[in-house]
Amino acid sequence: MRALIIMALTVLAPFCVAAQDKEEWPSLAYLRSDYKAVSVVAHIRIREAKITNRIPGYENWRIRGEVLESFKGKFRKGNVIEYFHGAEAGFPQRFFAGEKIVFLLSEYDKQASAMRYSVLENSSLPPTPGRLSKLRVIKRKALSAKREAQSAKRKARSAKREAS
Repeated sequence: MRALIIMALTVLAPFCVAAQDKEEWPSLAYLRSDYKAVSVVAHIRIREAKITNRIPGYENWRIRGEVLESFKGKFRKGNVIEYFHGAEAGFPQRFFAGEKIVFLLSEYDKQASAMRYSVLENSSLPPTPGRLSKLRVIKRKALSAKREAQSAKRKARSAKREAS
C-alpha cells in the first residue's frame, strides 16, 4: 500500500508543480484569501537559504531575501526580509532560490524582542505577470477599503462631537 501511495505521488507531483506555473492559477479569490490571512505579502529575490533545525522528516529553513515589490506589510522595495519556512526533509535547496511571491504570518518573539515571520503553508509561488497583476489589484482594493473605513470613522467622530 505504501509503495502504491509513493508511486502515485511520484506520478502526480510533476502535474502539481506544472499547475503552479500556469498563469491563471491561483484565482483572484484564492490569492485574496491568502492575502487577508497574513501580515506580509511580497515579491522577493532570495539571497540566502539554510536549514536551521531538523526533526525526523522535517526541516526548518531560514530564508533571507530582498523585497522587489511589497503588496502588504511594513517592508518596502529594497528591504531585506528574513522568514522561516518549514518543509519536508530532503527538499532541494534550489526550491529556496530565485524569485518568489511569499505570504508571511507574523509573531512577536519575546526573547528577541522582534517580529518573527513564517511562510503561510502552501502559499509561496513563482512570480508571473498574471499573479503580480492580481496582487496589485488586491492591494489597490485593500488600500481603498482602508481609506473608506478611516473616512467613515472620522465622519462618525465628527457627528458625535456635533451632537454633544
